[in-house]
Amino acid sequence: MSVITREMLIAALENIYGKRGMVIKDIQDLSDFLLSFFGYEDYVLDNVLSSSERDVFYNLEEFGLLEAHREEVSIIKGKSWRVNQWTYKKDNIKKAGVKGIEDENEENPYEEIFRELEDQKQP
Repeated sequence: MSVITREMLIAALENIYGKRGMVIKDIQDLSDFLLSFFGYEDYVLDNVLSSSERDVFYNLEEFGLLEAHREEVSIIKGKSWRVNQWTYKKDNIKKAGVKGIEDENEENPYEEIFRELEDQKQP
């Protein structure tokens, strides 16, 4: 599957966080923050994240952009080692970015109702 680009990530984040009042500069910074961990990879090991960074990842998981995975690997003498990692949900990122572009082109369904009401008020 393809690599998540900065532009794709910004479009998705703008659609999600921009509608909640986040300014574009902060959205770009958040995108750069994520890309600094992922780079060209599809996953990030959880143990490289600080507590506050992990909180950001959990928030992005709530919006469906990231997903946490746990894997157990057997090591010497039958012990198991848990590997926690984060991955992009690429389909959701692409949908969120495209949805934002589509939303800009769509007319507000209530706008027609308000126009009719305004027309009725005028003599």
